[in-house]
Amino acid sequence: MKVIFCVRGVVSPTLANLTLDGLEATLQKKYAATRTGTVNSNVAAKHQVNMVRYADDFIITGKSKELLENEVKPLVEGFLAERGLTLSPEKTKIAHIDEGFDFLGWNVRKYGGKLMIKPSKKNVKAFLGNIRETVRENRQATQESLIRLLNPKIMGWANYHKSAVAKAAFAKVDHEIWKTLWQWAKRRHPNKNGPWIKKRYFQTIGNRNWVFATKVTAQDGKPKQVRLVLATDTKIRRHVKIKGEANPFDPKMEPYFEGRLGWKMMDNLKGRNRLRNLWWNQEGNCPNCDQKITNETGWNIHHILPKSEGGKGNVGNLVLVHPNCHRQIHCRKADVVPLAPARGL
Repeated sequence: MKVIFCVRGVVSPTLANLTLDGLEATLQKKYAATRTGTVNSNVAAKHQVNMVRYADDFIITGKSKELLENEVKPLVEGFLAERGLTLSPEKTKIAHIDEGFDFLGWNVRKYGGKLMIKPSKKNVKAFLGNIRETVRENRQATQESLIRLLNPKIMGWANYHKSAVAKAAFAKVDHEIWKTLWQWAKRRHPNKNGPWIKKRYFQTIGNRNWVFATKVTAQDGKPKQVRLVLATDTKIRRHVKIKGEANPFDPKMEPYFEGRLGWKMMDNLKGRNRLRNLWWNQEGNCPNCDQKITNETGWNIHHILPKSEGGKGNVGNLVLVHPNCHRQIHCRKADVVPLAPARGL
């Protein structure tokens, strides 16, 4: 379902969140809560009414089509009418989970009883349309310039979908982009044959053929290779939901959030560089026991000033410690001082 908002731009999601706040509580009150306000699991299981919302886009699940059509939808329309809003007829759909539905660029559907969330066909089509338009608008651009234009688009789209079942979609996108670039290269040299064009614009790197790449001169005067990234270069990583009871201002939850920060930093190049800088600044030693931190010993991230006391997630407020030292620090509530000052951070 989608709500019609007249205001667009940055302010629209904020207005949507303010206006729609309370809709989930209204649904829960009718389909899950008792008179005392607590959740009745039997009532909730009977109706299976749940809501997921992002700005003005939301989905509501229910036990049956009749329940959603005859009870839930009128309730939602009444809630919105009080606020001067209406549902968008074109984007409001009641569908069985086996049929599936699109939400925030993903398609949610059960296949043989197994739920799978994939990049939606509309989202893939829109992305490829954007790539083709970029290539079409840069017919005369150098290969290097075109690669630098396309790489952020491909990486951004792939990172958005990397937590979904996206392997097949990534492969399809890579193939369609290759076809677009092949046409781009052929159009630039109408009198050249295929082997010449392949040698000019596509290289073999490692065990990978047909890599859209070129060599350029770096600032230091040395040759440097610039290549097009592939969507399939992005590894599929399932999203790990945050605990519902987790509170960043609760000192007891500090180790949990430090653990999440650690594996999130390992998930991207920028984060891994930050970890490497921390290790170098500490000269590879743990500030608690002054012993070496290695792959064998393992490591944990620790906030010098806890987040519950206003500490930030910047490198200047982080240290690497051994897992056992980390447990000792939190048990003793001891202060940790870095062994060496941060350099260039």
